[in-house]
Amino acid sequence: MSAAASLLLVFVSAGIGLYVVAWLIVVGWWAWHRRRPATAPGAVSILKPLCGLDEDLERNLASFFELEHDPVQLVFGAADPDDPALALVRRLARRYPGRDVAIVVGHDPTAASPKVGVLESLLPHARHDLILLSDSNVRIAPDDVGRVLAGFSDPRVGMVYQAVVGVGERSLPAAVENLHYTEIAGFLSIAAALFARHHVVNGKGQWLRREALDAIGGFAGVRDVGADDYVLAQLVAAAGWRLRLAPVPVRIVHRDWSWRSAAQRHLRHAGMRRRLCPWAYPLELIFNPLPLTLPLVATGLAPLVPLLVILKVALEASMATLLRGSAPAWPHMAILPVKDLFYFVGWFASFTSNTVTWRGRTYLLGRGTRLVPVADTAPEVSRDRRAAA
Repeated sequence: MSAAASLLLVFVSAGIGLYVVAWLIVVGWWAWHRRRPATAPGAVSILKPLCGLDEDLERNLASFFELEHDPVQLVFGAADPDDPALALVRRLARRYPGRDVAIVVGHDPTAASPKVGVLESLLPHARHDLILLSDSNVRIAPDDVGRVLAGFSDPRVGMVYQAVVGVGERSLPAAVENLHYTEIAGFLSIAAALFARHHVVNGKGQWLRREALDAIGGFAGVRDVGADDYVLAQLVAAAGWRLRLAPVPVRIVHRDWSWRSAAQRHLRHAGMRRRLCPWAYPLELIFNPLPLTLPLVATGLAPLVPLLVILKVALEASMATLLRGSAPAWPHMAILPVKDLFYFVGWFASFTSNTVTWRGRTYLLGRGTRLVPVADTAPEVSRDRRAAA
C-alpha cells in the first residue's frame, strides 16, 4: 500500500470516526430532550418576508394560521404591492378570520439584502416581545411555538434558534437538497453547538427577544450582508445575550427542485460559509469523506470502500429519520453517496467565483458575506422561486 493511499485511508477513517462521535452526541441529546417535553406561554410576533409564489407556499403559510399557540401575531410583507404571495395571504386571512394578521407592503431599497429590507418594514408592526423570523419555505407544526419558547425561560437568553431539516421531496434533486440541508444545517449544526459550543444559526427558525434586538439596533447591522441570520446571532451574543439551541427542528419544504436550483443555492451558501468561518470550512471535507474513498478502489484497500460507504449511509439515514420524523425513501437513501459527491465538487467550486445571484440580482460577496450589488437584473416574476430561498 502506497504512502498516499495510507494517508487517504487515515483521513477517511478520521472523518467517519468524527461522524460517529457526532452521531452519538446528537442522538443522546435528542433522546434526553424528547423524554422531557416542555411548553411555555408567551406572546409571539412572526415576521414573514415574502417574494413570489414558492412551491407549496399556501400549505406552508397555512401551517402558521393553524398554530395551537396563543397569542400569535402574523406579520407578512413583500417589497412589491402586486406580489402574488400577498394575495395568497389575504385569502388565508379570510379563511382564518380569528387570526391576528398584518400585511405590510414596501421595503428599504438602500438595504443590499432584499430580505432584510422587507424585515425592516415588518418590525415596527410587531407588537409582542418575542419575535420569530421565518422564511416562506418553512412549514411549522401546530405545537412548535410553545416548545421553542421554553428556551426563553432564562431571561439572559436573547435568541433561541432551531436546527433545519428539509422535507417533502418528490424529485431526485429535491431529495439531495433536503438530505444535505438535514445533514449540514440540522445534524452537524446540533453537533457544533453541543460539542464545540459554536452556534451555527440559520434564519429558517430564529427567535429573538425584542429587548435583545433593540440592543443591537434592530437589523441595521445585517442589512448589507448575505448571512444575515448568522451575523445577527453574533451581534446578539456580542451584546451580552445568550444563544440557545431549541430541541425542535424547523422544517423547510423542497419538492420539485432541479439540479441547477440545488447547485445555485449550494454555491451561494458555500461561498458565505467560507467567508464567515474560514477556519471551519475545511472541516466540511472531513465530515464528507466518502468521495475520498474513490481513489482507494484502485488499491488493495478496495474491499474497505463498500463497508465505509454502507456505514456512512446508515449513520446519515438514521439521523435523517430521527430529525425529520420519517425515513427517507429507499431510492433516496441509495443516492446518499451521489449527494456527497455533488456537494464535494461544490465545495471546491465555491472558490471559483466571488459573486452570488439572489432574487434576480448579482452581488460581489465580500468579507463577512457583505453584499455589494454589481447588476440590477430585474427579479424574475415566476411561479417558482425555489432557488432564491
